[in-house]
Amino acid sequence: MWIRYRLAQLRWQLALCTIVTVGVALYLWHFGATHSSIAGLNRETFVASVAAVASILALFCSISIAFVLFVSQSARAERIAAFDQFKSRLLSTEQWLLSQPKNPDREQCLSLVFELDKLDLSDLPQTRQGAEYKAYARALEKGLDGPDVERREFFLTSVLYIGYIEQLLNRIGLVSIRQIISKSFIDTLAKGVAVICLSVAVLLASSVWYSDRTKLGFVVAGTFCGLFAVLLFYEFCNDLYRYYDEELDFVEQEGRDSAI
Repeated sequence: MWIRYRLAQLRWQLALCTIVTVGVALYLWHFGATHSSIAGLNRETFVASVAAVASILALFCSISIAFVLFVSQSARAERIAAFDQFKSRLLSTEQWLLSQPKNPDREQCLSLVFELDKLDLSDLPQTRQGAEYKAYARALEKGLDGPDVERREFFLTSVLYIGYIEQLLNRIGLVSIRQIISKSFIDTLAKGVAVICLSVAVLLASSVWYSDRTKLGFVVAGTFCGLFAVLLFYEFCNDLYRYYDEELDFVEQEGRDSAI
């Protein structure tokens, strides 16, 4: 399993491409012993091969751009929708509290609601609980454990409102984490653009300096670009699989794991 994720990291990709490229160079260098030769490889064939790799990478980058935009926009839309529900639920909670008789417990809940209502979308998610939330938690514990039936019913009802608000806050936090993770797709796209630039540089250099003496160097450079392109395709498929695997619910995930 660790190999699956190592092959999607830049340092391991560079190391693997370098090792394989050096091996290919040594293999072709000693063509007399291995009976392998690139003497028949002309400039047109080499340019066509590297151009094919660059064209496939360009198509891959265009697909990656569309996928990155889809992921980022869908996550942002989901985050905004959750925030709208969060504000709407705060309003309904405030209306319910204002309809209750005035007492210290109601004021404590209202303080928590007013504090949460101050939060903007840019303030979420939060990793620390505020003083009002801790005070509400202490009052809730005392109210549920106390002998006063009316107070217990008040806090049981308040839990329904505050609990849903907490679920919305957790949802916003999960979507925010997904937005952070989506940066991996941008990293893959950046590496693809870099390989395209390297391929174009090899094509331009080969059109000027391609000869029998420099042929081996150009073949090695083309091998590096081709192998890196394969690793980028693997990385993109791996990220795509992980993204859609997270969308499965628990029942489907459990069934899939048991099937495996």
